[in-house]
Amino acid sequence: NWKGPAQSDSYYVEFKNGLGTKLTKFAWQFVWKYGGDMNGVGKYVTQAGIDIDTAYAYLSEHLDVEVKSLKPVNYGTSAAPIGGVDVQVSVSSHGLFEKTTKVCTMTVKGDGTSALGTCESGTFGHDGGEAVVV
Repeated sequence: NWKGPAQSDSYYVEFKNGLGTKLTKFAWQFVWKYGGDMNGVGKYVTQAGIDIDTAYAYLSEHLDVEVKSLKPVNYGTSAAPIGGVDVQVSVSSHGLFEKTTKVCTMTVKGDGTSALGTCESGTFGHDGGEAVVV
């Protein structure tokens, strides 16, 4: 019964130094399968995660990415459940001295919909550079 995978818009985090040189960039889409049921009841989500577009690090830099699926939630009713889960992406960039981390969360649901959640202020973007959070 599973449908998909569904896929969000593309998102990215980019870190630059004071001179404007790109140090690291990580771009991805959230992906998940949806529409599964139990004995004909409900719409559930499975295999929620990310699909990587770009992972770039300048010679002196390190790029670390961690993806977590948080506790599932019922967005429907007890009679007609719609399962959902928050997928959290943490992107860290560091050289010899400074480490910076940005976190972005997307809620994906068993009906195939999604909603962008909390994203820390910084250079988060989607679809060709439009800022998500400034």
